[in-house]
Amino acid sequence: MSNKTVKRRRRWIPRGIYLLFLIATIVFVSNRGGAFSYVLFYATVLYPPLAFLYLLYIRATVRIYQEMPLREVRKGKEESYYLTVENAGWLPASGLILSLETGTEFREDMTGQPLSFFPREKKEFRTRMRCVYAGSYIAGIEGIIFRDCFGLIRLTLRNPNPLRLQVLPMVTGMAGEDMSRVIWEMVHGAPGRKREYENTLGVDLAKYSAGDPLKRIHWKNYARSGELFVRLPEEREYDLLSVALIARAGEEKESAEDRLIRRDRFLEYAVSVAGILAEQRQPVQFHFYSSDVKRVLVEDLEGMESLCRELSKEIILRDKADAIEERVRQSVRQTDAVALYIKEGEEQLCLM
Repeated sequence: MSNKTVKRRRRWIPRGIYLLFLIATIVFVSNRGGAFSYVLFYATVLYPPLAFLYLLYIRATVRIYQEMPLREVRKGKEESYYLTVENAGWLPASGLILSLETGTEFREDMTGQPLSFFPREKKEFRTRMRCVYAGSYIAGIEGIIFRDCFGLIRLTLRNPNPLRLQVLPMVTGMAGEDMSRVIWEMVHGAPGRKREYENTLGVDLAKYSAGDPLKRIHWKNYARSGELFVRLPEEREYDLLSVALIARAGEEKESAEDRLIRRDRFLEYAVSVAGILAEQRQPVQFHFYSSDVKRVLVEDLEGMESLCRELSKEIILRDKADAIEERVRQSVRQTDAVALYIKEGEEQLCLM
């Protein structure tokens, strides 16, 4: 049985108790009559509207503040987090439940448990928070849920101070096998890809052999001829690789968490490709669309950090998917370099 099903069943327990109590008061007032039975009956009937007015009042008087010292964090790394919840009204407040934003986890989780406040009481929470996914999104406390003791009325208060963070992706080796596959396809020819050969072997070049460093591959020669050569050790000029990153917009039926998971994998895969090439000292330029086509050159660790920051910003896709992909591909073609591409949702490095 899923957690959602269990929670749904638990919600109906107090509602069932209220319903049984209402039926009992109706039977009691019908059979006995008298002032006491009518007091119980009217109190039960008037409970929902009175509870609604009470929740409206405390919703208007409760204040919530959250703060983090950083707005740029690394995925999976815990950072200091401060939360203050205050009851600014003259009535006690109870039945308050803090709700959590998707992609956020706390070391000491204060969400999900009912909170109660005396009039003018303030509670402070100091803990550490980590973001589960890379990208740009709202993290921390989503807001407060207000419920009466029987769970008949439910009101929500959205956090007026949302915490939008830029979460940098982790650098992993998840693209290592795909990089080896692409090199193999360059040597032997990708399935369904037509290759044109010409004899360009010169005194400074040798045919590529498995295990040769990527930094010595003559990429421009491959782009012209389809033949993979490496420069001899005394040759120190490096060619540029280009990688097109094709992002896509979320679908209507896709949940917020599914979108974050998809974008997280896309960013982490792209950074993995950059990391593998940076280790080989192979310059690579990434092309991607966010309001407009952007380019980021990665030659070393400093370039890696720039790429992580640019990719983790909010990617705004204003045009249609086909138009976006064509603009990114056109930007890559203008570099006159070997072109690779990665599509979001597929996460596979391919020859363009």
